[in-house]
Amino acid sequence: MRVILIDDEIVALNALKKRVDWVKYGFTEVLTAQDADTARSLLEKHPVDLVVSDIEMPGESGLSLIENIKENNPVVECIFVTCHARFDFIKKAMKFKVWDYILKPIDYEEFENLMLQFSEYKQRSREKESLEKIVEKAQAGKPGAAVYGEERLTAVKEYIEDHIQEQIYINDLAKLIHVNSQYLMRIFKKESGQSITEYITGRRIVIASNLLKETSYTINFIADCVGCENYSYFTKLFKRNTGYTPSEYRAMYKTKKS
Repeated sequence: MRVILIDDEIVALNALKKRVDWVKYGFTEVLTAQDADTARSLLEKHPVDLVVSDIEMPGESGLSLIENIKENNPVVECIFVTCHARFDFIKKAMKFKVWDYILKPIDYEEFENLMLQFSEYKQRSREKESLEKIVEKAQAGKPGAAVYGEERLTAVKEYIEDHIQEQIYINDLAKLIHVNSQYLMRIFKKESGQSITEYITGRRIVIASNLLKETSYTINFIADCVGCENYSYFTKLFKRNTGYTPSEYRAMYKTKKS
């Protein structure tokens, strides 16, 4: 996900960018702007999931900017930041259907709770979109049936890929394509040649391997990226599948590059 932070006060802008662990809430890029024109330019160049904007700024106000954003791209969620809990601001925020508003000086504990709620909301939205795609595929196929053959398998694999950072349960996969878990495990094994658990583990190992080779992220962070919150478990899983611990694997590729 991508977020744009907008505030004409550079100190406040930098504090918001640095004091929030944006990666923790699923954001891969944090963009900043000190005025509405710069923010609008960024929005034209990049798809954005969330805008956090001060209301009172020189020139065009945050209210005017958010109104424009909502008119042109209603899927972008917005949070207002303001020094004053004025009713007219709150009324306009409700009119524009913004996600929420927060008072300055920012209570960062409150703000992080807000980001947690937003992250969970986006997760539910992605799950809903995944389900809608699967339903569309079913409707395009044989009438009255779920998803057949390769389409059914592809739908499950797409869901796994989109949710690799989370715990993935076979029961949830089965519900997505409207079959029971035993049937799903049987057809997945038959059509792909491996169990669902083996497939998920394989994808996690491939992604983790690439991150170890190509980035300087910590091993703990990489473990989280592939849905393994326990460092010891991740290390054992990685070694069982590659023959190396994550540290050994990274060191080996560093040696090859040098």
